[in-house]
Amino acid sequence: MADALRQRGVRDPAASLTAEAGIAVFKIAFERWVNEIHPPDLPRLIRESLEELRAVTAGK
Repeated sequence: MADALRQRGVRDPAASLTAEAGIAVFKIAFERWVNEIHPPDLPRLIRESLEELRAVTAGK
């Protein structure tokens, strides 16, 4: 993921940091998806996880 970002012109450490954050967002969403009894669809959980990360990093 970081390599793809670098190919698009994103420099380090931003490319590595963004890739790691994306992996974390997916990991948390996937864990919720497989562990909840009636989970929403995976893309929705990914969006929700990303929104949580945005809120935390924005200081909300």
